Amino acid sequence: MKNQHVWEARLVRVFAALPLHWVLALATRLASLYCYLPLSVATAYRDVLVNVLVCFPDKSWAEARRFARQAIIETVRTIAGYSHLWMRPPAEMLARIDRIEGESEWLAAIASDRPILYLSLHQSSWELPVLVLGQRDPTTLVMYRPHDGSALDNLVKEGRQGTGCMLAPANGDGVRAALASLARGGSIALLADHKPGGKQNPFAEFFGHQVTVPAFVHKVIERFQPHVIFVSTRRNADYRFDVCFEFADEGILTMSQPEVLRTMMAQFERIILRQPEQFQWTYKRFSRAPGAKRDWYKTAPSLLARVRRGEPAAQVFGRPK
Repeated sequence: MKNQHVWEARLVRVFAALPLHWVLALATRLASLYCYLPLSVATAYRDVLVNVLVCFPDKSWAEARRFARQAIIETVRTIAGYSHLWMRPPAEMLARIDRIEGESEWLAAIASDRPILYLSLHQSSWELPVLVLGQRDPTTLVMYRPHDGSALDNLVKEGRQGTGCMLAPANGDGVRAALASLARGGSIALLADHKPGGKQNPFAEFFGHQVTVPAFVHKVIERFQPHVIFVSTRRNADYRFDVCFEFADEGILTMSQPEVLRTMMAQFERIILRQPEQFQWTYKRFSRAPGAKRDWYKTAPSLLARVRRGEPAAQVFGRPK
């Protein structure tokens, strides 16, 4: 029986019944107020501050706080807006797309005999491209992490499948389904910017620090030689969007595992830096280092206090390479 996130699921349904501009205005106000709570209470805001100072150590304390506040607001607006993306007709959200960059090259790749590997990240409205994929490349299998026992799970799945995409859980069964799809010349999509579940995954550089990344990406590229396409969104004024399809250089097909994963993370960095506040900075992305665990999030109050007193963030967290 699903007994988790019941109230969240009810709130999504309420938001879906309201005009989108009301939902976004309320989300912006609540997120702004949240950032004025003490850091001992506003733990998500605290984690964002850690990530910002780790990735941008030259920012002052005041600059980091302004950036983190805006990042929290953007993330809350994104999630609140998903009430309409998941629960209302897909055409409503698709109508908010101003431009699809790389569209002609992407459609040509769909028409080719080669499979496609879509790599995306938690930037802006990362759920929106799933609707676009379902319209144009309905054979796409989208990998996702199921939330068993969550009342939100079915809402999310139904929303993502709104235009025809299929979903596969990020487990053994889902991996086998993804490999079978690629073998038939199909497409798979995955959010590859966050830390993978397994402890045996390799490391790659992200904003100058080593983080775990999914080895699965290189295995797919090496075995199936697919088109590798980076998919992202940009949120413009009035909650409108650009969706971007950017092809990796064909040289990625012959790269070693470290080279592939380094190339992937470098492209994610470039996408993030276009509109850095729209990245979801709330994840504890730097919790593991090669051969050890980082305690930055656990000891965040004392580390942030050192930065607030004027100690350089690069000295507190270590300067990126």
